[in-house]
Amino acid sequence: MLMAVFPLLSGKSLCMKYDLSNNNLIIKSRTMLRLQPVTPADKEALSYIEDLYVKSFPVDERRPFEKLVELLGNTPVFHLRLLCDGDKKVGFISYWQWPDLTYGEHFAVDPDERGGGYGGKALRLLCEELQTPVVLEVELPFDEMSRRRIGFYQRSGFTLSTLRYIQPPYFDGAQPLELHLMFYALPVPMESDAFSDFFCRVRDRLHRDVYGVEPGRYV
Repeated sequence: MLMAVFPLLSGKSLCMKYDLSNNNLIIKSRTMLRLQPVTPADKEALSYIEDLYVKSFPVDERRPFEKLVELLGNTPVFHLRLLCDGDKKVGFISYWQWPDLTYGEHFAVDPDERGGGYGGKALRLLCEELQTPVVLEVELPFDEMSRRRIGFYQRSGFTLSTLRYIQPPYFDGAQPLELHLMFYALPVPMESDAFSDFFCRVRDRLHRDVYGVEPGRYV
């Protein structure tokens, strides 16, 4: 018996079994990954996300979790999604969504679930849903892990920019970090003169709206 799985726009897959002995085609649907919106009232989801958030990101690369929850309740453009496979929690993603741009701030898959393809599936689902250019920050490719992370995003359709970018500190006492930006669905070619202007506009928006600093302070 042969089996094939085909994605559907509904967020499910179609599992097709073909019995060679009697030419019967057996079709059934199977639940796939979903991106569940999280609110400040979702205590169980927030507890899971906080634990994964703290384990996955160095202290200088994340805001205090209570500040994240405040943003979730007070900032309409800030969103938090729990990655679920059926009833199983497998990760989370936080992002800022404006009409013309989405910034993916933090994205993590549960260590116990890595290697299952959840990361790539989640990115594809989110990018298809948002229908805007997407930008995210990545560490410079200074070691094998950071190079693998960049490669993962490239395989998911993102393009790496090597223009200088500084991430402002998340809180007093933290250090600014030199990072790279990666883009999905760029509105202008990266090789064009227009990209430099686009890059600067994106940088300034992130600094002003996400980090709360005046554009031009960290360039």
